[in-house]
Amino acid sequence: MTHQPISRRDLLLMGSGLAILLIGRFTDGAINGTGTADASALQHAVARLEDIPQDIQNWTSVDGTLSEREQEVAGISGYVRRQYRNARTGYTVHLTVLCGPAGPISVHPPTACFEGIGYSLATGPAQTTVRTGDQSPRYEFNTSSFRQRDVSVPEIVRVFWGWGQDGTWTAPSNPRFEFRGQPYLYKIYVTDRRLDAPDTTTLPRIEAFLKDALPTLHAALSGQPLAAVSASRAEPAVAER
Repeated sequence: MTHQPISRRDLLLMGSGLAILLIGRFTDGAINGTGTADASALQHAVARLEDIPQDIQNWTSVDGTLSEREQEVAGISGYVRRQYRNARTGYTVHLTVLCGPAGPISVHPPTACFEGIGYSLATGPAQTTVRTGDQSPRYEFNTSSFRQRDVSVPEIVRVFWGWGQDGTWTAPSNPRFEFRGQPYLYKIYVTDRRLDAPDTTTLPRIEAFLKDALPTLHAALSGQPLAAVSASRAEPAVAER
């Protein structure tokens, strides 16, 4: 397995937001309570992250890392952080799945950190529902795009993010209260980027990745066989706004 340190910019683009998560950790006791933690459930949830495969269909990946300090201050008990590349299309996306107590994991939308690194909100946040087939589950995500400031050819970064406990992702307006009292929580970020140039077209990188990856992620995090969560794959992923 290959490990490649993630640059500071990529760390922020993939939604680490550690300072805000630290605030969330300190306020968690007041909002979520402190008596509902189930160490065994959290331990099993973290272990299921290991079932997320390095390769998903045509996508191969390189691992990124978080330091122990970053995990500690953000309340992260376990994580997967990877760059996936499609060998057929050349599309590249970044996937981050965090796991930890519900309080700290439920906070910090990516909109909180982009202003500080030279990006402006271009679109969103908006809710998007993705289905990978006619009979597949409905996966809900928040989506936003950010535009780099003060450069001649700015970069556009898109982010899809959501929360869940078994790979069935939702995007509640107030995740802290939605998952209040739960012993653990997963949070997912998927990002892509492109140059905002006249000859650059928008590529469906995230959508293509989600179409292939969501059933696999669902199976891994729920502990079910892939066949139990997969459905018809005849139709591409559809975003219902």
